[in-house]
Amino acid sequence: MLANKELWQCYKKENDREAREQLIMEYLDLVKYQAGRINTYVPDRIELEDLESYGIIGLIDAIEKFDPDRGYKFNSYAQKRIKGEIIDQLRKLDWLPHSLRRKAKIIKSKTQELENKLNRKPKLDEIVEEVDFSKNQIKKIMKKLDQSQWVSIYSELNGKSLLDWLPSSKVNKPENILDKKHSAKILTDAIKNLNERQKLVVSLIYYEELTQKEVAEVMDLSPARISQIHKKAVYRLRGFLSRKKEEFK
Repeated sequence: MLANKELWQCYKKENDREAREQLIMEYLDLVKYQAGRINTYVPDRIELEDLESYGIIGLIDAIEKFDPDRGYKFNSYAQKRIKGEIIDQLRKLDWLPHSLRRKAKIIKSKTQELENKLNRKPKLDEIVEEVDFSKNQIKKIMKKLDQSQWVSIYSELNGKSLLDWLPSSKVNKPENILDKKHSAKILTDAIKNLNERQKLVVSLIYYEELTQKEVAEVMDLSPARISQIHKKAVYRLRGFLSRKKEEFK
């Protein structure tokens, strides 16, 4: 079998299809790694094999577009494309009936309107007054919507709590004082105060380690809008945590 450098030369300069296939096989571990990571937080009905098939599409795209003469490592280049392709394919899936998705959209829209009007998260009774659904209906609809989301917010991200990622000027950080389990609970409560879009942005940035530009592509929004959502999410998390500062002692 040819060495990697020779494989790249054969494929890029001679368009050797066998070299292309060997390159795909050589870097399949990158696909398995990314698919394995994402598999830990997607719904159970999404099979690992499906994620790997999405990742292979990203790997092939990376191989076709990679320029070995530019001097940067293929692994780093490919990882982002593989992960991006898996996430992009997941975004295209719709696991809920159209009718339920439509109802959830109405509830979320009215909730956002009330939040903007009241400058706080609206109570369930207030939402009920704005929509043609009962309390139980709203709870059931939003529960099913939450269960359908492929992105989950973990209390620990890559071995750290989200608190480790949030910038702070304080010398004595609360996370250095809190018991880990207690810290995780407070963090979970804080995240629950975020809206769905904020949760997704926080997850993609701090768990998936995407750049704001990459998040913008995933969510089909402008980078400026992603920056606004991110700043508001961080602001709300800090506000919630500051109100819990007595529990840091």
